[in-house]
Amino acid sequence: MRFSRFTSFSRAVSYIWLGGLALIVLFPIAWLTLSVFKDSNAIVADPFALPTALSFDNIVDAWEQGDFGRRYLNSAIVTIVAVTGILVLEGAAAYAFARLRFPGAAILFGIFVAGQLVPSQVIVLPSALQISAMGLSDTLVSLILQYLSWAPFAILFLRAAFMAVPKELEEAARIDGAGLFTILWRVILPMTRSAFATVGTIYALWIWNDFLFPLVYLQSADNFTVPLGLAQFQGSYTTYWGYLVGAIVVAVWPPLLVYGLLSRQLQDRLSFAGSKG
Repeated sequence: MRFSRFTSFSRAVSYIWLGGLALIVLFPIAWLTLSVFKDSNAIVADPFALPTALSFDNIVDAWEQGDFGRRYLNSAIVTIVAVTGILVLEGAAAYAFARLRFPGAAILFGIFVAGQLVPSQVIVLPSALQISAMGLSDTLVSLILQYLSWAPFAILFLRAAFMAVPKELEEAARIDGAGLFTILWRVILPMTRSAFATVGTIYALWIWNDFLFPLVYLQSADNFTVPLGLAQFQGSYTTYWGYLVGAIVVAVWPPLLVYGLLSRQLQDRLSFAGSKG
């Protein structure tokens, strides 16, 4: 009886704790979503009042004044190309570490594991010097190369996914006459699709929201990504709260929608990876 009461009490505490955390996370998003329909004077006069009418003027004005169409295009180009390259290159490296045997494999894998422990801020200056020496400063290519060279987590995660695939399936495919690329395309990739989707989602959200690397590598406003465009917009329209809220909503909601659509698959895959040790 005591154990049952303790279990009920602990469950209630857990629900209260999770509810409080959810409120802390969701309140700013809800406030932004409601405030975007109010003008600057209404936001300043009563920040927590509900909007009296649905007006999209703040979003439209912020989109036009902040040139967010170009910012979105730049972010989309960098994100799509970089994530595609990460899935291909890091996927190939992960398969090599999981299945192939070659001299120095353990040392190379140890380097990738160590790279996971190094903060990205440490490599900013050396990378910027290399990019400058290559003549790629202030280009979207510099950002793409940076992201391609800094994805150790993708190798670790995909390697674990490949190792979870039974070797007997590959051996059976080889007996049937399948080559390496056929095995990868017909056997390995279908069984690790969720792992690739998880890695793609994680890196897409990181690259889209990244502020540090674009700040270091990009100087021209025409090349700015969404986070840099938002920072520039905030500096220009500090007192126009309606414009600011509209710009923040324009910048925040797309990655939230992407995560909302893929969150179940992402959580399931991460839970599976954790249970596999």
